[in-house]
Amino acid sequence: MLLPQVASATTYQLTGPIERRYAADGPWATATMVTRPCDRESNVCDIWYPSDLGSNPLKQETTGFHHPAIVFADGTSDGITADYAAFFLRHLASWGFIVIRSRDGATGHGDTVLDTASFLLDLAKNTGSIFYEKVDADNVGLVGHSQGAATTTLLFSRNTPIFKTYVPIETPIRPFCVIVKCTIDLGALAKVTHGSIFYIGGDLDAASSLPTNLGYYAPTSSKIDKVMGMIAGGSHGEIQGNPGCESVGIPLYCNIGAYPLLGYPTAWFMWKLQNAADGPAAFAENGELSHAAPNWLGVLSNVRNR
Repeated sequence: MLLPQVASATTYQLTGPIERRYAADGPWATATMVTRPCDRESNVCDIWYPSDLGSNPLKQETTGFHHPAIVFADGTSDGITADYAAFFLRHLASWGFIVIRSRDGATGHGDTVLDTASFLLDLAKNTGSIFYEKVDADNVGLVGHSQGAATTTLLFSRNTPIFKTYVPIETPIRPFCVIVKCTIDLGALAKVTHGSIFYIGGDLDAASSLPTNLGYYAPTSSKIDKVMGMIAGGSHGEIQGNPGCESVGIPLYCNIGAYPLLGYPTAWFMWKLQNAADGPAAFAENGELSHAAPNWLGVLSNVRNR
């Protein structure tokens, strides 16, 4: 029997100048902290953030910069640890984002995710916090993995006002969401009027296959920017790479690692939350991502060059 060749850190090659730019570390040094309980389930939060808050090396600004924020929704777990997706989240912080997540492994309808966003925005109003007047409350994004990706899509479908853009990674099949209470109303996706979304799956991920992601992408309203892409050789746990894969005892759970998730998701957030000019060139219907094969497959987009 012939087995498909699985991509790895040694075979995954950055394919275009935009991906190469954002797959590299950004110009901000980073720090991290663990907070007090930050949601209604009394979970603590982890925050990754630029250590020189208020500066923007991209614009040669030393003070006065308000950092966009990204909230992360975890996948299903009985106990989220500090290192869950930490390489990926620190990478985002190196591009100027304040990144926060609750250690909730059952995000479901999204109540704790909303609590987490509110917790950070409250810190930005607290004179005793290092984040005081450092957060751009008008530019907050949401990214989630697995169950957290379903929660991300669910909150998107509800036109949740606090989030400006969404990146669900490895959104699971609908029967799974019935069990863990993250079911997405496909009819609601057609009525979305706020935000934008970048669906990411893996073509070796039975839980988040091409048909599964297409089932979310297709009914999503065409009135907002929407993009879909499948990581070639990608399975369900790539986001937990550090940045490569470490054995977690589950066959094919992580084949490539975080490498393919560093470039284009960062480029998306830079476009949507920091107004980076190269966003349309990356994500337009005939943009760089659409030509990123063999690393990215099944790319769909309604984004027009601007």
